[in-house]
Amino acid sequence: MKYYAVKKGRQPGVYTSWDACQEQIKGYSNASFKSFTDKAQAQAFVNGEKDQASESACGKEEVAVAYVDGSYNLSDKRYGFGGIVLYQGESKTFYGGGERQELLEMRNVSGEMMAAMRAVTYALEVKAKALEIHYDYQGIGKWVSGEWQAKNAFTQAYRDYMREKGKELAITYIKVKAHSNDHYNDIADQLAKKGSFVNK
Repeated sequence: MKYYAVKKGRQPGVYTSWDACQEQIKGYSNASFKSFTDKAQAQAFVNGEKDQASESACGKEEVAVAYVDGSYNLSDKRYGFGGIVLYQGESKTFYGGGERQELLEMRNVSGEMMAAMRAVTYALEVKAKALEIHYDYQGIGKWVSGEWQAKNAFTQAYRDYMREKGKELAITYIKVKAHSNDHYNDIADQLAKKGSFVNK
């Protein structure tokens, strides 16, 4: 069974459906929520015992940590995505890009969404039980929580994908400041830029 823990929202607590959870976080500024498969772990998260909750449920070694970013190559009109996932002492990097017209309109944001989805795919492949996604564009977390309305086909597809995969994987969204000299965030930024220049 899936439990949705709302630490910061209209009514903090543990909910047993995504719809009930969404009612508490949609439109709520800086909402904090996370999904769990263990009720005690969910309650610990609500109570502010985040580290203890992670360790009691699956141990830190089963939590993947991802840093993702997007880029846009103005001269070639190409978006890029990149990221690095840290899991069980190993790191996996990825990058790529594309020129789909409907995605070019969103420039680097398209890349950042694609990077987040790629990180989720990898976390599931290695059978991680939880994933922390570090990103610098607010929409990565806010579209999923419902704080921002997904207004086009791609943001809607992104939102739906992340919510669906959130039923299999406990995903935490962590906003980082862009260009803050965070080592792994800088790596993701460089990979995204590389992706925007990949040969056609």
